[in-house]
Amino acid sequence: MAAAIRYRVSMEKAHAHLFDVEMTIEGWSDSALTLKLPVWTPGSYLVREYSRHLQDFEAVGATGPLRWQKLAKQTWWVDVPTDGRVQVRYRIYANELTVRTSHLDTTHAFFNGACLFFYVPGCESSPCEVSVVPLNPDWRISTALAAGPGRQNTFQAASYDELVDSPFEVGTHRIVPFTVQGKPHTLAVWGKSNLDYNRFLPDLESIIATEAKLFGSLPYEHYLFLVHFADGYGGLEHRNSTTLLYPRFELRGDEKYFKFLNLVAHEFFHLWNVKRIRPSTLDRFEYAHENYTRSLWFMEGATSYYDELIPLRAGIYDATHYLKQLGIHITRLLTTPGRAVQSLAESSFDTWIKLYRPNENSLNSQVSYYLKGQLVCLLLDLEIRLRTGGERSLDDAMRHLWQHYGAVDTSFPEAELEAIIARAVGLDLQLFFDHALRSTGELDFEGHFAPFGLQLVPTGTDGAPPYLGLRTQEQNGRTTVQNVEAGSPAQLAGVATGDELVALAGWKVTHGTLKDRLADWRPGDRLEVTYFRREELSTTTVRLGEARPTTYTVERRAEATAQERERLTAWLGQGGPA
Repeated sequence: MAAAIRYRVSMEKAHAHLFDVEMTIEGWSDSALTLKLPVWTPGSYLVREYSRHLQDFEAVGATGPLRWQKLAKQTWWVDVPTDGRVQVRYRIYANELTVRTSHLDTTHAFFNGACLFFYVPGCESSPCEVSVVPLNPDWRISTALAAGPGRQNTFQAASYDELVDSPFEVGTHRIVPFTVQGKPHTLAVWGKSNLDYNRFLPDLESIIATEAKLFGSLPYEHYLFLVHFADGYGGLEHRNSTTLLYPRFELRGDEKYFKFLNLVAHEFFHLWNVKRIRPSTLDRFEYAHENYTRSLWFMEGATSYYDELIPLRAGIYDATHYLKQLGIHITRLLTTPGRAVQSLAESSFDTWIKLYRPNENSLNSQVSYYLKGQLVCLLLDLEIRLRTGGERSLDDAMRHLWQHYGAVDTSFPEAELEAIIARAVGLDLQLFFDHALRSTGELDFEGHFAPFGLQLVPTGTDGAPPYLGLRTQEQNGRTTVQNVEAGSPAQLAGVATGDELVALAGWKVTHGTLKDRLADWRPGDRLEVTYFRREELSTTTVRLGEARPTTYTVERRAEATAQERERLTAWLGQGGPA
């Protein structure tokens, strides 16, 4: 049924972090109206229960208040008068500054549509309109939505999906317009920082141009970068914009600055991979409950792989930096016991209940689809390059997905993703995918690195203490066990997360002295570990294990052949490590 839907957002109670929202529906032909508020926002796969921030709900018609009832945690029912016009008013508490929530105070307003706007089930494809009333007359508005004709501070969305996909920044933020390949772009920045804009803007333009070169063009008329410099870190992709959150004073020095560029490259890459190249399981958003998918290993993993390749290809940093970062990622994976418990496909499917809800056992029971997905995509790229003699790469698979699906705005069948990639590069990749995605076996870094003149070097065992297998932290002057690794000497002896570590072999130990105390012993030695558990003193005997690598580095083999060096150059370009 056709109905006009309009929203109005005002912020007179900014000091209390309260948005005032009005939703007006005209031309509704039924006698009742159902309204729902999303429980999650696309791109952030966790049920966040946005309705918990809603208060002061009321419904009114032309002659006064209307009957209404709350039916479920995010569902309201409203009695509709004969003229078919309903207006609901409510407030949303917004005091969480992340890329997937909303924040309002007397300095600015930022909101995602899923946090603020009801939808009418069955009308998600209907156009809607949003009017914003800034707190102060000098505040400006930045959003990817098109401005409504002839009305100030009014914007139009072709559908509820587009509305949710278009965050707003309202305030006195810095606005920097620029053009890349003839397309207008806007950088909207809230918060002071130590960012060097003279360095950043050319680098940003290079990232945009490099990603456009991979896919062939820029698939939008205008793109908006919303940047918040404050406490926290994160990014959220949208079809024609992105929101980025980064620590305001973490932009000096190449390492910190490059990390920010990787975040920018990651979210910008998503405008192709996720927002347009998307699996059938994410073709239609179910705002009332989870959208399950097993493709996040590729949607996020491939994007994470490219977010570090893109600045390299753009000449912003060299292969030495790239390989250093690669070693850091491999270290994270190989020091995560959960990699032997959860497969990559399972990690993707279980994102709703695991990745964003870590606990003391997460280290032992799960693996990140960002992290392992990135490394699997790296090995997939090397596999393709080696087996095709350098004639094909993961780039070809990305372009194929773009040309056949993303560019024509059609989702790919999720169950066929692996076959689509294989066809795009002309290889049988079934064994690779079976092992990488559906097993918990170790990834073969050495086998894939060797033909490119690289090797994985474990470090941290020389002079290291024996392996105990627990991680501690200092809390109010006490040394508590933060994590116990699965199968470790500590776990086998019964030490658990939350125990207060007191002594080793009868000698006092603290978070700061644990490593030194362990250095007095050898692998295979047995020693008593004394700890408090819920204020009761306990002692157990631990048999120490061999020291384990704490870091891994990716290094160029001195004896690499000319062909191996050529492969490395074809992959990473010039500027490899000496």
